Amino acid sequence: MKRILVPTDRSSNAQHALNYALNLFRGEPVEFILFQTFDIPTYAADMPVPVDMLGTEELQRILDSDVKNLNEVHKGKGYAFSAKVEMGSLSFNIQQLVEDEGIDLIVMGTKGASGLAAAIIGSNTADVIQAATCPVLAVPESADVNALPSQILFASDNKGLSTNSVIDPLLDIAKKNKSHIHLMNVLDEGKMTTVDEAVAGLKLDHILEDIEHTFHFENSNDKANAVEEYLNTHKIDLLAVVPRKNNFFDSIFHRSVTRRLTLHTKVPLLAMHDLG
Repeated sequence: MKRILVPTDRSSNAQHALNYALNLFRGEPVEFILFQTFDIPTYAADMPVPVDMLGTEELQRILDSDVKNLNEVHKGKGYAFSAKVEMGSLSFNIQQLVEDEGIDLIVMGTKGASGLAAAIIGSNTADVIQAATCPVLAVPESADVNALPSQILFASDNKGLSTNSVIDPLLDIAKKNKSHIHLMNVLDEGKMTTVDEAVAGLKLDHILEDIEHTFHFENSNDKANAVEEYLNTHKIDLLAVVPRKNNFFDSIFHRSVTRRLTLHTKVPLLAMHDLG
């Protein structure tokens, strides 16, 4: 059974992310673990809200009640629900839970009217993406929970993968939904694809042999703008990346460019980690 961790503050935004995941993984045996943490009060746009006065026991009671309702509503669908509450840093606690509970995926809601990157960078979602050792699915508040990802943009740095399993979450989603994957690589102006990058591209082509896919190469020194333009001109339902330091993802979501990023907030982001 797949185990999915859903950080929550019991807001409509958090519920929205859960609803998206429930639709995305319909028909699969999944345990959803609702998780709430509280630390020094913070007023970030997405989570957590200040709940330090409630205490662990009261929060656990509230989440247990939510879990009971969810198990009743989704009875017979193959879903199971449980809840955990911890005090301390969200990203630290999530790291521990991923290891202790064998978490396969983290699903989080993001909120922000100024674009996907602005909703992620500087938020708890960004911290979790950087700290987590498992994939993270960030769901913007305006994402259509009933829309299935038929068109997926995989923004790749063409540096290769340590193992093919790194992108298994992407492959699973694409196969289940018969998605078309747009493989996009943005090269700096005046630069050509290196031999190593070409080999990495061929390997990726082989990994995706059972999935409909196309390659797209762009030349631009502004990678953020190139991805934004692609999202603006193509009907993309999901953006997938492999975040690692000094790579394509880092270039797109670097703090210095977030002010001028206007990526569609309707596009959920799947971040997969290459730990090799």
